[in-house]
Amino acid sequence: MLHLHFKADADPSNILDTDALEIFQFEWGIYQTLVQSNSMNHREIADLLRELIDTHFDRPFTFIDLACGDSSLAHTVLEGSQVARYEGLDLSRPALQCGAEIMKEVPYEVDLDEEDMVAGIARRPESADMIWCGFSIHHLRTDQKQEMLASIRQALKPGGIFVCVEPVNAAGETRADYTGRWHHELKKRFAVLSDEEFDHIWDHIRTHDFPETPETWVEMGEKAGFSKSRQVFRMPGDLF
Repeated sequence: MLHLHFKADADPSNILDTDALEIFQFEWGIYQTLVQSNSMNHREIADLLRELIDTHFDRPFTFIDLACGDSSLAHTVLEGSQVARYEGLDLSRPALQCGAEIMKEVPYEVDLDEEDMVAGIARRPESADMIWCGFSIHHLRTDQKQEMLASIRQALKPGGIFVCVEPVNAAGETRADYTGRWHHELKKRFAVLSDEEFDHIWDHIRTHDFPETPETWVEMGEKAGFSKSRQVFRMPGDLF
């Protein structure tokens, strides 16, 4: 069974205005190009998530996907698992509509909610066995990240697991150092993109990325109350 929930002040039957839809299609096209080329190591991420699921859940479990997008990664990862309920949160209505299409025939319960991940997870105490968030929490400032991790910890059932993948900076590296290094590295890594596409994604990165070191992420996890907090994978080039 699939449930698609939009904000209370919005009419789900409305068609998005043309400009908003065109922006979504352009940005989503960039993202899909990067996924298909594995430029952000989505295949390795999927393998890691599936390994954790197979290791820890030999029983029905619930899975929350923060900033879920179109749920395509979760659809791949959860296939054949014992997941009983999947919940995806995202602020992009077009992405959720794509997710509804992708998830429409899965054998487990699906809830897709048009909701901010920070506020949304804070309203879900002890509701999930596993929570996943990819390339999203780094948009928050350090104190906001810490609060987010604490909310995620509270949203997990006893023995639950949270996994995230995020861009990282080196010890002692300023944000200016980080963006300078990343422009060079990503220009090579994202060679599949056109100049227009790269410029668009780069404008997002230099405006909205606030990375932490891997060590800081681990420390924040411990401070948030997780019994174990560790780095399990580092992608080639030390970008993520």
